[in-house]
Formats: sequence, C-alpha cells, structure tokens
Amino acid sequence: MSYEPQQPRPDYRSGGAGGYDTYDSHRRAGSSGPQNDEKTVAILTHLSGPLAAIISVGWLGFLGPLIVWFIYKDKSPFLRAASAGAFNFNVTLWIINVIGWICIVTVILFPVGLILIAAYWVLLLVCHIMAAVRANNGEVYRYPMQLPILR
Repeated sequence: MSYEPQQPRPDYRSGGAGGYDTYDSHRRAGSSGPQNDEKTVAILTHLSGPLAAIISVGWLGFLGPLIVWFIYKDKSPFLRAASAGAFNFNVTLWIINVIGWICIVTVILFPVGLILIAAYWVLLLVCHIMAAVRANNGEVYRYPMQLPILR
C-alpha cells in the first residue's frame, strides 16, 4: 500500500461570469477534468432536488444532494462542489417555502405566502435545470442566494 499525500481542495465557490465557474479553471495540473460518470452524477445531483421536492411537495428537496455530498465529498472535487451548491440552494429554498406556508396559515399574509411559494417553485425548477446543463458541460454552477452550509 502506498501513501499519497492529499492534495489541497480547490475552492469552487468563487463567482465567475454568469454565476458559474468552469471546472477547467480550478483543476490540478495533469487532470483531464470531470469524467463522464462524474458529469452524470452531477446532473442527477442537480435534478434530484426538484424531483424530491415534487414527490415530497417541497419538503425533502435537499436530501438528494446531501446523499451525493456524503458519498463523493472526498472522491471528486467536482462532485463535492456540485452537491454542496445544490444542497445549500435547496436548504435556502426550503426556508423560503416554510416561511411561505407560515404566511398562508396566518391568513392575513396569504398573498405574501402565495408569492413566496410561487417564487420557490420557479427558482427551484429554473436554477436546477440551468445547473444540470452546466454540469453536462463540466462546469460548476454557482446558485444564486444560497446559505453556505456545506463547502
């Protein structure tokens, strides 16, 4: 068994033009970028959020990216960045969803609650589809408005 020192992890959170960074600008010298299987897992990671949110009516959208993060956090910097970004964004949207439902229950803030829940679904679908397209190109998508929980 040979011992190889662990390489420092690149920081994928720095914002690039258009809200995304290319993986090529952060990879180590000699690396060929994300492999096709990494791209596929990243696409599934981004699409697992909306899929889980649809199945659970908006309550478990963060679960898929969290599972991928736990599995690949030490194996692939590309998947680590993709799953952490998707998880952070989904938690932020989950909080917006909870606030929207609280507003609906209070009756007086019913219109505000409807707007928040509509914004939740629009942001969920649009941003995750954009992220899946970027992942297919080997790019790490930087979601707008995300709480930095996982890195």
